[in-house]
Amino acid sequence: MQVSASTRRETIRSVVPIVALLGLLGATRAWTGSREPQEEFARTFEKTVALVPGQQVRLDHRLGDIVIHTHAQRDVHIVANIRVSAPSREAAANFGNQIAIQVEQTGAALSVRTDYPDTHKDFFRGHKSISFSVNYDITMPETAPLHIKNSFGNVSVVGLKAEADIENSHGLLTFRDGRGSQRLQNSFGGIELTGNAGDVSVANNNSFVRVAAVEGALSLRNRFGEVTASNIGKQATIVNSNGNVELKQAGGPSAVSNAFGAVNASHISGDLVVHNNNGAVEAHSIAGAAELTTSFAPISFSDIGTKLNCTASNGNISGNRVGGSAVVRNSFGAVNLSDAAGPVEIESSNGKIFVREIRGGAQLKTTFGEIDASGIGGNATASNSNGAIKLASVTGSAEVRGSFGGIELREIRRGVRIVTGNSNVTLADIGGETHVKTSFGLVRVDRIGGSLTVENSNGGLTASAIKGSVNARVSFSSVILNGISGSIDVDNQNGAIEVSGVTVKTAGSSSCNSITLRTSFAPIRIYLPEDAGYNVSARTSFGQISSELPVTVSGVTGGDSLAGKMGSGACELRLTNSNAGIEILKARKNP
Repeated sequence: MQVSASTRRETIRSVVPIVALLGLLGATRAWTGSREPQEEFARTFEKTVALVPGQQVRLDHRLGDIVIHTHAQRDVHIVANIRVSAPSREAAANFGNQIAIQVEQTGAALSVRTDYPDTHKDFFRGHKSISFSVNYDITMPETAPLHIKNSFGNVSVVGLKAEADIENSHGLLTFRDGRGSQRLQNSFGGIELTGNAGDVSVANNNSFVRVAAVEGALSLRNRFGEVTASNIGKQATIVNSNGNVELKQAGGPSAVSNAFGAVNASHISGDLVVHNNNGAVEAHSIAGAAELTTSFAPISFSDIGTKLNCTASNGNISGNRVGGSAVVRNSFGAVNLSDAAGPVEIESSNGKIFVREIRGGAQLKTTFGEIDASGIGGNATASNSNGAIKLASVTGSAEVRGSFGGIELREIRRGVRIVTGNSNVTLADIGGETHVKTSFGLVRVDRIGGSLTVENSNGGLTASAIKGSVNARVSFSSVILNGISGSIDVDNQNGAIEVSGVTVKTAGSSSCNSITLRTSFAPIRIYLPEDAGYNVSARTSFGQISSELPVTVSGVTGGDSLAGKMGSGACELRLTNSNAGIEILKARKNP
């Protein structure tokens, strides 16, 4: 590398023209803008020094490349290639001969320093087109510690089996096949490290960092550049901004902090913590727990060994195969989670929740988005506003709260409790006691293994195959019940009631299943078997009462009232209406 004296002064004075500086780095000869023909001068400095055990090698340099080789001997062989370009041969030679390579040996170190002539002296003021560089090629003992400070040049170190402290700027820094604790620092140039049997500390600004095959731990900081790290033997700690981060295969717990760039981490032997802003997060094959956070970007994950803690905003969250519990927080984005071994807690706003195959319980909460969950291995709770809720295949009980969205539950092994408003409710194959409260929606229920309690306003109820009792409070819509094995109590207003398929006695019990039906401004129809035994009390106003089954009348009976016994009269049948009729009909025979 060759850099002109005038260009060097302008670079030091101003930080703004970074592009010009990088252009100088890439050139073997600096261009000064002069059309004046250039003459070149070159000379080589060479020296060999025996290194005493325990001494380190120190190199202080600027304006040129440094290449470090290692060998098993104790001597240090220094080769410095000096090049100067000037308008005349005499000026180039005069300047080049004043470049000094200082080699000093003390008890602690062998020091190598480059001294350049003072370009502000009168002799050089008339020669602004002078360009110069010094490139080092040094072979040193592989077990000697190394300290380098360089600027405006590349640095390359190969095969060092001792500690290194390398600081560079405005050039590429490469380190390969090392052993020991290494500290690498650079700015305005990339860092590449491949192979080190020890810990590594890396700091960089304004360029990329690539690290691979480190047997120890990695501590890495960077700004304004991409980071890739792979095959790290122990833990990896990475802090970056304004660039993507990729971490593949780390042997211990690892952490990544980033902003304005994506993070991709995989095959981590311990726990993983990722904190990101304005960038996507991907985490795969994490042996321990995973804590993932970002904003304004999605999160995706798979094969998390133990628990998962995930937080995002303004981006979707999706993943599968979590070995323990999962806690997910999100806003303005969907959540999609499947195959978790432990309980799951998901809270979102303005986003859909989609859950499948959770072997523990599930707590699900969102707004302005649908909840769709199935295959829950424990209890399930779901809360939503302004969105539908669907639950299926839950081995425990289910508790649901919602508004302004439909609710559908299927194959819930135990009981169900639902509180909602302005929503339809659909239930099927519920194994235990079921409670429903809603308004402005229809409730449809099929195959309930326990009792059913429904409170609905401005909406109806349709229920069939209920193995327990039914208790319903409804208004402004109809109630249709079929196949009820227990007692029935319906209080309706301004809606019809129709009951069929009742069971007079509970199997194995001598007690009766009583029936009480009340409504207004709509008819009551009840279908009973011919051998049914009820103590009948029916009353209405502005309507008629009729019965297809014989009733032994007792007391005063008219067209709007009926009291008596049907069969044995063992069970209570109470029917009350106003402004509509009451019909007692024979049960329909199955075709």
